Amino acid sequence: MLRKTVLARALFLAFSTAALTTAVVEPAMAQSNAAGTLYGVVAPGAQVTAKNVETNLTRSATADAAGRFQITALPIGRYTVTAGSQTANVEVLAGQGVEALFAAAGVQQVQVTGRRSRIDVSNASNGVTFTARELAKLPVAQNVQGIILLAPNTVKGDSRYAAGDSFGGGGPSENAYYINGFPVTNPLTQLGASELPFGAVAQAQILTGGFGAEFGRSIGGVVNITTKSGTNNWEAGAMYYVEPNAWRSTPKSSYYPTTGKSYNSVTDGKARVYRENNTNDGRRFGAYVGGPLIKDKLFMFLSFETTNTDQEFLGTAFTANASNKDGWVNQKAVQDRYLSKFDWNITDDHRLELTMVGDNAKADRKLYGYNYTTNTHDNNLALSGHFSNDSTANGFTPSSGGDFWNLRYVGNLTDNLTLTVAHGQSTVKHENTFDTSTSVLLPSTAIASGGNPNPATPINNPNPVTFRILPPGAGDKVKASRLDLEYKLGTHTIRGGLDQVKLKSINAGQITAGTATWTYRFTSTPTTPITMGSGPKVATASGGGLGTQGFYVQKAVFDTSTSAASDQDAQYLEDKWQVTKNFLFTAGIRREGFSNRNGDDQTFLEQKNQISPRLSAAWDVNGDASFKVFGSAGRYVVQIPTNVTVRGASRATNTSQYYTYTGIDANGQPLGLTKLTDPRSANNEYGQAKDPRTITSTNLKPSYQDEITFGFEKAYSPDLNFGAKATYRKLRATSDDFCDQTPFDDWAARNHVDESKFTYGIGCVILNPGMDQDFLVDFNNGDPALAGKNLTKVHLTASEIGLPEAKRIYTAVDLFAEHPLRNGWYGKVNYTWSKSHGNTEGQTNSDTGQANVSITAVWDQKYIMEGADGPLPNNRDHVLKAFGFYQVTPEWTVGGNMLAATGRPRNCLGNHPDPAVQDLGYGASYHYCFGKLVPRGATGNYPPDVRFDANVAYSPEFLKGFQVKLDVFNLFNRQAPSAIQDVVENADGTMLNNAQGVLSYTAPRSARLTLQYDHKF
Repeated sequence: MLRKTVLARALFLAFSTAALTTAVVEPAMAQSNAAGTLYGVVAPGAQVTAKNVETNLTRSATADAAGRFQITALPIGRYTVTAGSQTANVEVLAGQGVEALFAAAGVQQVQVTGRRSRIDVSNASNGVTFTARELAKLPVAQNVQGIILLAPNTVKGDSRYAAGDSFGGGGPSENAYYINGFPVTNPLTQLGASELPFGAVAQAQILTGGFGAEFGRSIGGVVNITTKSGTNNWEAGAMYYVEPNAWRSTPKSSYYPTTGKSYNSVTDGKARVYRENNTNDGRRFGAYVGGPLIKDKLFMFLSFETTNTDQEFLGTAFTANASNKDGWVNQKAVQDRYLSKFDWNITDDHRLELTMVGDNAKADRKLYGYNYTTNTHDNNLALSGHFSNDSTANGFTPSSGGDFWNLRYVGNLTDNLTLTVAHGQSTVKHENTFDTSTSVLLPSTAIASGGNPNPATPINNPNPVTFRILPPGAGDKVKASRLDLEYKLGTHTIRGGLDQVKLKSINAGQITAGTATWTYRFTSTPTTPITMGSGPKVATASGGGLGTQGFYVQKAVFDTSTSAASDQDAQYLEDKWQVTKNFLFTAGIRREGFSNRNGDDQTFLEQKNQISPRLSAAWDVNGDASFKVFGSAGRYVVQIPTNVTVRGASRATNTSQYYTYTGIDANGQPLGLTKLTDPRSANNEYGQAKDPRTITSTNLKPSYQDEITFGFEKAYSPDLNFGAKATYRKLRATSDDFCDQTPFDDWAARNHVDESKFTYGIGCVILNPGMDQDFLVDFNNGDPALAGKNLTKVHLTASEIGLPEAKRIYTAVDLFAEHPLRNGWYGKVNYTWSKSHGNTEGQTNSDTGQANVSITAVWDQKYIMEGADGPLPNNRDHVLKAFGFYQVTPEWTVGGNMLAATGRPRNCLGNHPDPAVQDLGYGASYHYCFGKLVPRGATGNYPPDVRFDANVAYSPEFLKGFQVKLDVFNLFNRQAPSAIQDVVENADGTMLNNAQGVLSYTAPRSARLTLQYDHKF
C-alpha cells in the first residue's frame, strides 16, 4: 500500500528530478500512446538514421558520449536503422520502446523477421501488445474483447452487461479505451467502447497495470488501439467469412431447479429458457485499400466491414403461462464499421494525421407467439421493432456505436523537443422505433410465482414491449483535446501534457412503454401482513376481492429520461531519468478534475485536483536487454460515469403501488381494484426535481486505487523468454449512492431540526462509504415556498452513517513462458494465481447484473453490507492462458488458443431477518438465506471454464495473397455457466422458483470459414 510519506516523496521526485542533469541520453518511452520509441547503443558520436520501410519517413539522432541514442514519437511500423556501415531492421510498437541491435564487427546487417526475443527495458508497464500479423494467425473472436482476454490479469465481464471486462480485479466500467489516441470509452456507462474494422487494427496494446502518468481515468486497465495506415505501395484486399448455424452445436437450455415447494409446482424442473431451437447465422464482408496519394508525403488507408447476424431464439423465460404471444424472437442485426486514415508527412519532422472511424449497429426484431409445452413458435407477429446502437439499454445491438474524427499533429521542433497536439469529436444516436405506436399501448403484464388465480386461463399481455425503451432523440457527444510535450535534457526525458474531454448524453435513461407494468402476485398467508415494496407490511385480505385468497397485483412505473453532461481535464508531468546506463527511474505526477451536470445543466458534482503520483524503475541487469527487473507504484483514479445523472441527479420516477382485484379482463388488465398502498419508492423517486447542491456529499472523493507491481523478464535463449510478476492493488475509495434516511433523521433529532416539511426526504445521496461526510440538506423540500432557500450543513461520521469502509484488494502472481517466432512457430503460456477479495466490486454490481453503474444497490443501506466481505465476482483463483501458431509448411499454418479458469464465486441472496429492515423495500438483496447469514462466496464457485479454440489456414503458392482459414471455437463444446441466479427468496419469504438456477452458459462450439485475398501492386 502507499502511505502518505510515500505519496509525498513521489510528489517531490516528480518535480525535483527534472532539475538533475548529466551527459547521457536515456532509453525512451513513447511520446504519446499512438507512437513508439527506438533506442540502442552504437559508437559514441555516431549518426543514427531510422527510415520507415513503407513510407520512407526518416528520423535521425546522434549518439552521446556513452554511445546511447533514442528516437521518439515514431509512427508504428517497420524501420531500417543505420549507424555507419551497420544496419538493423526493427518493428516499432505503440507505447513501447524497441532496441536496435546491431551486428558484431564484420556483420553488416541484423534481420528481424518476427517478434524480437529481446526485452523492452525502456519501461515498467504491465501488459502485452499484439500486432495484426499475430492476431491474424490466432483463433480469436474478431473484436476488441477477443484481444483483451488474451492478456493476463483479464477476466470476461458478467454476461448480463452489454460490454466491459475486468482488469486486475476491477469492475468492467473502470477501464479506458483509445483508438489512435482518441478516447472511445462508452460516454454514458463506461461499459465497453466504440470499435473499428478488425482488419484495420495494426496493433493492440493491453495495459493491465504500471502505466505511466500520461494515462488516467482508469483503475482497471487501458486498451490502446493503433490503426493501419497507407504506405508507398498500393495495396487492396477483401475478406468474407461465414459462421453458419449448421456448424454450431446446440446451446444448453436453462432449467428451473426442483424446489419441492407446492407453490413452485408449475415451474419445478421445467425448462426456463429452452434453447435447442435457437439458430444463429453470421457472415461478414470487409474490404480495404491503401497507398500513396503523393509518394513519401501523403498516404491514405480506407477500410470497411459489415457483419450480418441472423438469429432466432426464445427471448422470454417460461414463468407460469403455457404460452406467450411475444416470446419468440426473430432478429436480424447489422454492424457497419469503417476507418478512413490520412497521413501527411509535411517534412520528416512534422506530421499530420486524420482518423475517422464509424461504428454503427442496427437490429430489426420481430416477436412471435411461443408455446412452452411443445416448445414451438407460431407465425403470428406480435411486435416489430428497430434498434440502433442500443447496447446500453437492452443489449439488442452488439455495441454502443459511435462515429468520431481525430486530427493529430506531431512536430519534432528540435532534436530534443517534440510536440503532439490532437483534437477530435464523436457522436452517436441511440434509437428504438416500433411499427406500432407505443403511445397507444396498454400496460404490459407479468406473472410472479403462483400469481395467476386461474392457471387454466392464461393472463393475456396486451403490450408486446415488455422491456424499457429509450426516450426519443437519445444520443451522445464527446469532444476531446490533448497536448503533449517531450524534452530531452541530459540523462532526463521530461514529458508533460494536458487534456480535456467534454461528454454529453441527450435524452439518456429509459421509459416504460404503455406507462406502467402490472405484475400479478400471490402469498400463501393472505391474513398475515407481508412486505410490499418500501413501507409498512400489508395483509392482502384487508383489500377484499381475490386478496382474501392471497392474490394481489403490483403496478410499477419507471421513467428516468433526462440529459446529462460531464467535463474531465488532466495535466501530467513525468521525468524518465537514466540513472546509469542500465538503470532507468521514472517519477511522474498526474492531476485530474471531474465535474458532472444534471438534465437542467446544473453542476451537482465537482472534484478538483485529484493527485496521482507514479513511480517506476527498470533495471537492464546485463546491459544487453536480455534480463529486466522492474517495479512500479502508483495511484490511479477513475471518474464517476455520466450515467449517475440519470437517476442520481435528475428527475426520476420509480414507484410501485399494490392493489387487490376481483378479476382480469381479456387484455390482462386487473378489474375491481382496491388500493392496498399508495405509490412507494425505496429511493424516493417520485418524479420531483432535485436540488443539485444536495445530490452528493460536499467532500466527495472519486474512486481511486493504489498499486504496486514487481517482476522480471528473461530472454533465456533465442528460443525462450520467461518471467514473473507480482501485483498488489488496494481500492482506497469508491463512490455510490446511499438511500437510508435514518442517519439524517437522527442528526435532525440531535440538533432539534424540524422535519415536518421534509416531504421528499434525503432520497439518495452519493457518498464515499466508510468515510466522514458533509452534506447540504433541504429540510423544507416539501414546501414550494421554502424549498431550496435554506440548506442545512450536516456532518455525519462514518460510524453515524453506518457503512463499512470500501474494500477491494487484488493480489496476483503471474508466470509466463514465451517462444519467440522462430523456426516457424510462436507460443506463449501465462499462468495467474490471484485473489480479489472485499465488500465491493467497484462501480458495478455483478452479483445481480445491475445496470446502474456507480449507483448500485450495494451501498444503499448498511444492512446490505452485512456478510458482504469475501471473494468478489471477478475473482478467479487460477487462470491458465496459452496461445500460439505453427507454420507447418509454407502453405499451411495451424493455431490454438486455450483458457482454463476456476469458476467465479457464488452467493446466496435473500431477505433480511429483521422485518423493519425488510420493510425498506429492497427485497432479496441481503446476504441472508431464509434468515441465516451466508457470507459472500460461502456457497462455493461456478464450475471451471475450460475452452480450446483452434484454426487451420491454407495459403496456396499458386495464388499469391489468397488464404482460406477455418476457425473452430470451443472445440470440445464445454458450455460452462456464465451467470447464476444468486437470489433465492421472494419478498414474502417463499423460495424463488429459480433459486441458484443457471441464467446463461458460455457459447457452444461454432466454426468460422474465412476467405481472404490481399494484393500489393
